[in-house]
Amino acid sequence: MATDTRRRQLDLIADRIRKCRECPGMNEPGVTASARGFGSAHSPVAIVGQSLCRKCMESGIPFTGGSGKYIDAALEIADLKKDELFITNVVHCHPPNDRTSERYEIDNCKHFLHDELDVVQPRLIIGLGEDAEKVLTARYPDGRQLTWPFVKPRTVKPGVTYLLFPEHPGSLRFKKTADRAYYSPTLARAITWGFG
Repeated sequence: MATDTRRRQLDLIADRIRKCRECPGMNEPGVTASARGFGSAHSPVAIVGQSLCRKCMESGIPFTGGSGKYIDAALEIADLKKDELFITNVVHCHPPNDRTSERYEIDNCKHFLHDELDVVQPRLIIGLGEDAEKVLTARYPDGRQLTWPFVKPRTVKPGVTYLLFPEHPGSLRFKKTADRAYYSPTLARAITWGFG
């Protein structure tokens, strides 16, 4: 059986993430543990969040439960499974009590994200949250930002990385049901385009 070079590279990054102790109090098993990026090493679409919530830490999968239900619903509409995408975070650990990541935590951890994206080479990267938007726009200064709600671009250039920054699904809990209804179908359109 042929070895999947990309998967092997992601496994090496995952091992470095697991062993990292750069940030005091972080990456403690069962408390502030880390999780590797999840999903396909060949996905044309990546979703990048801010950091692991407690449920995600326990499952080892970013966007498990909570705000992840909007992503799950989008994937169902797009007729895709979660492991067909690549899903990761700027900060790979679970900050205590689901607090916001500190600046030094972002700075210490973002090289893992960069390494993961270098391996996967997605066509479309969907950044969820302010931390993801800042890190991704700095990482891809020549990337083409798409509008949210998603509108299919008129022209598509090969080799260009496309960036999309929807509002973080966690903020939808503060909105009326009718105002939340658009989110998953619109995200599904973007994901479907990315796989096209």
